[in-house]
Amino acid sequence: MAIGLVHFNHANSGNLTVWTDMRSSSWKPNYGDMLVCASIIRQLDCADGPRVGFGGEMKAPVERAIVRGSTYLHHQFDFDAANKTLDSLDAPLAIVGLGAQNPRCEVDFLDDSEGARGFIARLNEKSASISVRGDFTAAVVERLGGKNIRVTGCPSLFYTLQAPEVRVSPMLGLPQRSIGVSIHSGLMHNIFCHAPDEARAKHGEAIAWAMAQAVNVSIFEQGVMLEFAVADQTLSFEERRAAAAEVIARIGAEALFSPEDLMTRMVSVQSIEEWLAKARDLDAIIGFRFHGNMVALLQGKPCYYYTYDSRLKEFCELYHLPQQDVTEPWADPAEAMRAHDWGESNRRFARLKDELRAFYLENGFAPRL
Repeated sequence: MAIGLVHFNHANSGNLTVWTDMRSSSWKPNYGDMLVCASIIRQLDCADGPRVGFGGEMKAPVERAIVRGSTYLHHQFDFDAANKTLDSLDAPLAIVGLGAQNPRCEVDFLDDSEGARGFIARLNEKSASISVRGDFTAAVVERLGGKNIRVTGCPSLFYTLQAPEVRVSPMLGLPQRSIGVSIHSGLMHNIFCHAPDEARAKHGEAIAWAMAQAVNVSIFEQGVMLEFAVADQTLSFEERRAAAAEVIARIGAEALFSPEDLMTRMVSVQSIEEWLAKARDLDAIIGFRFHGNMVALLQGKPCYYYTYDSRLKEFCELYHLPQQDVTEPWADPAEAMRAHDWGESNRRFARLKDELRAFYLENGFAPRL
């Protein structure tokens, strides 16, 4: 079956999902997007399908199409471009993992958007059902006229084609533990973040805690230029130190650790598989990035989220993941992860895998899940 790929932006090299060094390429990849693309392709075995981006028109004949879900439901999204592309598809289609984004979790924030209503109307017309990330997005989509809504979470949770099973290693309770920190140092007031000052300050606390409380620390900025510059040992010491100092200045952590502290711990990866391999060697990941923490789950490791918008809160509530808002006082993340009911999280992962499989089947796909 010829499956059209709508708004997929990944690149492959052999069997790897890869991206280039951002300093030498005009393409600025988002690691999370790459993981979502790779996951859907593995689940539907559709790597060779023709692609079209929003704003373009599908020229090749397809029997049906899959739309990579992302945070499309917000005021800055180009609904006209997306609707043009959906109109060009003369075949059934389905969107998997659609998300809404609002700093304060206001479900009515798109009620007056004709573009958003048109987008959902096209999904109703061309799809058997609509896959959404969680209950917040489901409420937004329903207000926009959406029908047959399935809450499936993000397809990236099932990159391995299995539901993750998290087990907490006894190492997490020992000072010899290895901790990852996923950071987002550029947070500001926008569709994503309701408390940017507190979020940036919490970055400093999280990194300083990890440095003081773990023997091994890996810091992932997840696909920004500074991450490559800090981690790249082919650059001069002065260039790397300047990049590290800029990261520290962004989060106001000059009094907590030095550029050299960051340089020795910053990690840069260039494929999904390398990212997962880095996570495999950690006991847990804490931090501010949805997919930055999810790579721990994919390796059966616990994670802890610092939330600041509807997207992160929605996922944490859906998957039953330990979390705290960035405005809340500091709490020991290792103790929180050790005390958490991961059995309930694992049960939810399994249920959502079944939901995702059912979504694919009712929309005419043959999932490998």
